[in-house]
Amino acid sequence: MRHSTFGGTHVWLLELDIAGCVLRWLDNSGTLDSKNSVLLKSSIADLDRVLPEINDLAGAQYCQRLHQLAVLVSRDLPSTK
Repeated sequence: MRHSTFGGTHVWLLELDIAGCVLRWLDNSGTLDSKNSVLLKSSIADLDRVLPEINDLAGAQYCQRLHQLAVLVSRDLPSTK
């Protein structure tokens, strides 16, 4: 998935953004600043759009797990407007 792009979205950038947000969330006792909260929620929306386009089974499973991780972290975040 390193070089995969779907609808102009680079999967490796989504992975990087989500991983960074999750690490910040862990380092900050389950909180994110507003910038990273927005980034995480945006990455979830991007994955929602990208997942149906992935034909590679292993890649789809990986992205589904990445999505699940991001959703689990985002559940504890305050709503952004």
